[in-house]
Amino acid sequence: MRISILMCATVALAACAPHAPDSAPAARPPLSHADSAAVTAQQVWEIRRPAAYAYDLTIACMCIHRGEYRVEVRDGQIASVRDAAGAPAPESRVEWMVTVDRLFELMRQARQAGTPVRAVYHHGMGYPAEVEIGMLADDSGTLYTIQNLRPL
Repeated sequence: MRISILMCATVALAACAPHAPDSAPAARPPLSHADSAAVTAQQVWEIRRPAAYAYDLTIACMCIHRGEYRVEVRDGQIASVRDAAGAPAPESRVEWMVTVDRLFELMRQARQAGTPVRAVYHHGMGYPAEVEIGMLADDSGTLYTIQNLRPL
């Protein structure tokens, strides 16, 4: 079902894409399955992204900023971060928070650097619901989990 929705979105986007007149596209290496899934999911997110949204973010890692947070995003910027108890998160933690767009960017940068990236995307909205960048198993990774994303 997820693949069907994403494939429909991809076909719809491709049908609407402008075509360059008589110009050859630049040669690019073929996308891996993970890369094409990320591109498709990001396209869905860009279509369905609310102007302002909130979500619950869990960061798992061997790092100081691990924990559970409630994040609000307005105009593409983080507007508010609260800890699991509802208290404002300290600035030292806030700097590690990510918007959905920033998480897509971190994933792309990691893949380009050859760092392993594993992702599961929300079936309706396209955002990365769970992303592991690096490997938690050897203490070199970070796991981001986004839940309860909702428009504000």
